Amino acid sequence: MKSKNIIKNIVSFIIFIVMIILFIYFGTREYDVKIADNVKFANEYKDISKNNIFVYTKGHEVLDLLNNDGILFLGFASNIWSHYYAEYLNEVAIENQISKINYYDFKKDRELNNAVYLNIVNKLKDHLYVSDTDNIDLTAPTIIIVKNGQILYFDATTNQITANIKPTDYFNDYKINLLKTNLNHAIKQYLGEDEL
Repeated sequence: MKSKNIIKNIVSFIIFIVMIILFIYFGTREYDVKIADNVKFANEYKDISKNNIFVYTKGHEVLDLLNNDGILFLGFASNIWSHYYAEYLNEVAIENQISKINYYDFKKDRELNNAVYLNIVNKLKDHLYVSDTDNIDLTAPTIIIVKNGQILYFDATTNQITANIKPTDYFNDYKINLLKTNLNHAIKQYLGEDEL
C-alpha cells in the first residue's frame, strides 16, 4: 500500500513538473502574429493612417499585374518622397472607391539585382529613366496603373530632381493638385469612367 502511494506521488510530481515546463514554454513562446497590410504600411509610413488600402506585393506578383490589371506603388519607407506619393495616391484611390493599391518595396530586390527585379526593369524599360552611363533602374517612388496589360499611367517624376529640394518645398498646392488631378484622371480611365 505504501509503495502505491509513493509511486502515485512520484507520478503526480512528474506530471506537475511537466505542466510547469509546458506553461513556461508556451507562455514565453513568440507566436507569429499576422499584421494586416494596412497596419504594417502605416507602421512603416508614419504619416499614413491605418485607413489605407496598400497591400504588400512581391516581385513576381508585380510582373503578373503588369500583364493584367492593377494599381502599383513602387517605393520604400526610407525614401522620403515615397511618403508623399503614398499619401496622395491613397487619398485619390479611396475617393474613387478603389479597394487596394499593390505596394512593392523593391529596395532589397534592387540591391540583390535578382531575376525578378531584372524582369520588372525589362518589362518597364520603355518608361524608366536611362542614366548617363546607360543604366536603367527602378526608382522610388513610382506609380503605375495598368489595365489589360497596358500601362495607362506611369509617374516617377520626382525621381529625376537633381537639385537639393525637399518634398516639403516641392509639393506646393499647385503640384499637389496637379498630381491628384492626374491620378484621379488615370484612375477613372482604369475604372472605365473616363475615355483615353
